[in-house]
Amino acid sequence: MRQHAVSYGVRKLAIGSAVLLFLLSMIPAVAFAAGDTYTVKVDKNYLALRTAPAFDASNEIGKLYTGDTVELQDSQSNASYWKVYSSKYNRSGWVNKNYLVYKNKRQATQGDYRVKVDKNYLALRTAPAFDWNNEIGELYTGDTVSVVEKSGGQYWWVYSPKYDRSGYVNKDYLTPITSANDYTVKVNKGYLALRTKPAYNSSNEIGELYTGDVVTLKEKLGGQYWWVYSSKYDREGYVNKDYLIKR
Repeated sequence: MRQHAVSYGVRKLAIGSAVLLFLLSMIPAVAFAAGDTYTVKVDKNYLALRTAPAFDASNEIGKLYTGDTVELQDSQSNASYWKVYSSKYNRSGWVNKNYLVYKNKRQATQGDYRVKVDKNYLALRTAPAFDWNNEIGELYTGDTVSVVEKSGGQYWWVYSPKYDRSGYVNKDYLTPITSANDYTVKVNKGYLALRTKPAYNSSNEIGELYTGDVVTLKEKLGGQYWWVYSSKYDREGYVNKDYLIKR
């Protein structure tokens, strides 16, 4: 009887372990894949490329500025530093991962804009300030950029397909690119929900659209909701049409 109870307990434990392993296998892992490209973003100065994963003035082998890109090689060996390849220096080294932004110009963009200057050019910069030393590109009337981050100041963080790199530009020289089907969001408070279904339900929200955000109309449905595309989230969904204004 005791032997039967022990056998039953062992079997129960084995089944429980198998179930636990199965459930753990279903949890998505956050992966930083080797070969992915990242853009450097520093508020000032530079990001050091180093021979070792540690802060030390003697191990610096390069200076990476805002807008420079690197290719990920190893994200597992150290908690704070990643090993990357820099095409700028044609060599590998270690950098502080906190100053790297995943290079996906469609991710979290806030719309495409066209440059318009009366003369000369709009500078693409490594820092949000007017300085001859931080220029990394010249954008002329007609050039386009994708706005990644709108700061509260004079400069916005953008991606330039012309240079295939990111940087700061003076927002006063940017004009939003619109189409005949573009609408602007206007809410008195809170946000306009982007939804997976044409119905008011907290479980179907997939995005928050605020006053000034732009969506492109895909289909006018017969009811309260329209099917739209949001460049902010790079996806389609439903929104309440009462909070959309024709541009």
